[in-house]
Amino acid sequence: MKKCRYCGKELNSNFEFCSNECENSYRKIIEKDRQKIKYFMIGIILGFLVMFYGITLNSDFIIGIGIIVMGIDVVMLPFTTPETTTFLGYRKSKVVGRILGILLIAVGLWVGLV
Repeated sequence: MKKCRYCGKELNSNFEFCSNECENSYRKIIEKDRQKIKYFMIGIILGFLVMFYGITLNSDFIIGIGIIVMGIDVVMLPFTTPETTTFLGYRKSKVVGRILGILLIAVGLWVGLV
């Protein structure tokens, strides 16, 4: 069964959206997200570099900070895979992305402080 690409409601037809409102909202948000992808990638790369630096120093604290940086990046810019968006809808996939970002921050705190 197909689901609306924006809200995730089940569809009985071959359309991709349940309403014109969902389609317009989806198109506007996708355009905004395309501009933010570069910042997402910079945050992930920065977190990875900090984590790699912590590995070379053998410092759990710095490794944890790198993981936290990536978690903050995912919370602020919760991009998910196209498969997740297709399965859940755009809005729900953003919520799942933020939850996973919070879990990543918790893992970073655990690695850095424990």
